Amino acid sequence: MNQDIVTNTLKTYFLEKGKTIKVIQRYLRIKYRLMMDEKLLEKRIQNISVN
Repeated sequence: MNQDIVTNTLKTYFLEKGKTIKVIQRYLRIKYRLMMDEKLLEKRIQNISVN
């Protein structure tokens, strides 16, 4: 499965380093100019955790 920027960021910063969703939102907005909804990020984290 080819992983995208958001999935890699969530794995690195949320699962491995324990950062909050707010920090990840700010990181994605500044680095990649991506505006991600908090609910969407939570859903993606659940999908990563299941797999």
